[in-house]
Amino acid sequence: MSRADLHMHSTISDGGYTPSELMKKCAEAGVKMISLTDHDSTDGLQEAAQAAASLGMKFINGIELSTRVKGRSVDILGYGIDSRSQNLQEKLQFHREKRYNRMKQMVEKCQSIGLAVSIADVEKEVTGVTWSRPHLAGALVKKGYAESVSEVFEKFIGYGRPCYVEKEEEMQPEEAVNIIREAGGAAIAAHPVYYNLDEQILNWLERGQLDGVEVYHRDHSPKDIKRFLLLVEKAEVKTGKRFYRTGGTDFHHEKFGRSGERIGASPLPWKEAEYICRGIGG
Repeated sequence: MSRADLHMHSTISDGGYTPSELMKKCAEAGVKMISLTDHDSTDGLQEAAQAAASLGMKFINGIELSTRVKGRSVDILGYGIDSRSQNLQEKLQFHREKRYNRMKQMVEKCQSIGLAVSIADVEKEVTGVTWSRPHLAGALVKKGYAESVSEVFEKFIGYGRPCYVEKEEEMQPEEAVNIIREAGGAAIAAHPVYYNLDEQILNWLERGQLDGVEVYHRDHSPKDIKRFLLLVEKAEVKTGKRFYRTGGTDFHHEKFGRSGERIGASPLPWKEAEYICRGIGG
């Protein structure tokens, strides 16, 4: 059975392997089609594409953008983007700066509750251009405050936890979709099970403000998959349009200790991967 994973992260953002290393591991696990979707950066795409080609894998340019709506974070995946888009790169730089400012605030919150961690400690964990919460989590694990990245999120830096800080001036979903489309890509609502915004996502689909939904995410149970398949089908009946149903492991690194986050374990059906590959000219 051919395997496709269209949601993965490298050291360019908050993953644990370089783009080339990640491609090699995917090939060894039998993955035949892949997209690298680092947070707010396209810096790893060329390296990943070249490595994937040398290993006989199909590769799709990708990215994951953070947005906020109704007080909730909503991530938007972009596929088939042209990384040379000036508008895209300007927006990415702006939001990477906001990520760094947020990190400084989160470090200060950690210090305020007695966690002896500094921005310099976090910087040692940053391997690319994007500062993300897993970098802070890694620093706290090394300090002995938790045994895994997932435990740090549960205790300190997950939503609603004592050291969590929202990003300032975060994009609206509509802005992220426009940026992706202007760069020639397709915009997808990532891991919708996290948001409980089904009606909003349906509305975006029906109004032409999304190109699809990440139905097959690693954290989606069979019940969740059925739920989001029905949501997409409802939008298709209303619009007469075929939407993308994407998916993947959202892989960062094995050390994160999250269930289902394993290379080669993507639940995405091959036929759906082929459909998006054809649709974006991959």
